[in-house]
Amino acid sequence: MAVGEKSPSWIESGVSEYLSRMPHECKVHLVTVATTKRTKNISVPQAQEREQALLLKSTPTNSFRIALDEHGKTWTTTVLATKLEGWLQHTSSVTLYIGGPDGFTSDFLHQVDMVWSLSSLTMPHMLVRLVLVEQLYRAWTVIQGHPYHRE
Repeated sequence: MAVGEKSPSWIESGVSEYLSRMPHECKVHLVTVATTKRTKNISVPQAQEREQALLLKSTPTNSFRIALDEHGKTWTTTVLATKLEGWLQHTSSVTLYIGGPDGFTSDFLHQVDMVWSLSSLTMPHMLVRLVLVEQLYRAWTVIQGHPYHRE
């Protein structure tokens, strides 16, 4: 789940490519909620709260919830593959949250089951979508023993 508007076509194309590669047993769906318009009457925390409420409202019941945040734990691809394999075996649904331009509040980060960092670099949230689906595909190929990932 991601906060944001329509991505540039090159992001959409890349995301679609990796989503199409995911097998039926590991389907990934990208759900987008609207970014709250930043105005002089809406503070950053208020905008974050509105976006987070939309994300939570759209989350499947009993989903394992993971927020992507630069201060979360970083994983290698192999660790991600191990986690993905566990999620596939033990959970009916996993929801990965990509925040908007201002990220998440600390309250939201304490509500989720896990906080993961793709990188300590700051990335545009639109680009995070592409990196995330590529990494999920890569983790899937590791599980399958496919040579896409060379370690």
